Amino acid sequence: MVENKSTSDRIIEAFIELFRDHGYKGTTTRAVAERAGVNEVTIFRHFENKKGIMDAAIQFISYSPYLEKVINEQMTWNLEHDLWVIAEGYHTYMEKMKDLVWIGFREAGLFPELEEAILKIPLQLKENMISYFSVMQKQGKLIDTDLEFQAMNFIWLNFGYFLSKSRFGDKVIKSTKIDFLKHSIQLFARGLTP
Repeated sequence: MVENKSTSDRIIEAFIELFRDHGYKGTTTRAVAERAGVNEVTIFRHFENKKGIMDAAIQFISYSPYLEKVINEQMTWNLEHDLWVIAEGYHTYMEKMKDLVWIGFREAGLFPELEEAILKIPLQLKENMISYFSVMQKQGKLIDTDLEFQAMNFIWLNFGYFLSKSRFGDKVIKSTKIDFLKHSIQLFARGLTP
């Protein structure tokens, strides 16, 4: 049996596809309506405007809900293991979203509403990491440190590797993702473990 997608999901998916192909400026509500198979008025009823669709699309593709689920269901409360699980999921997610990330970078400065929407992704990720580190600290499994700084350090570590690999391939660092994760997470965890 084929599952029918909701009208909102069809609109969001059409927006993402068009954004990937044409950027933010080229993704019009008319084109989204055509791709989603709905009337343009339906878009305005569900999302008000293009910014509303974009905000919903950012939530739709955000890594944050997945990370919340991972933290709630897959954590062993062993820092090195948990950071590995989080980072591996993050890299898998980022690889799928690579085109959207680069388009977002290219166009965010041109459209304040796009920049505002994209900003929500690292902020949500930071809050999830702070929450995880806070539990670890309360359990005595993390040194007394500024949790926001450590959350951002972990995010930057992984985001930097993603940017380097997706933009330059092996020209900057030839190591595999597995080798990178093994060495960087081991060192990161060692620095935070009491």
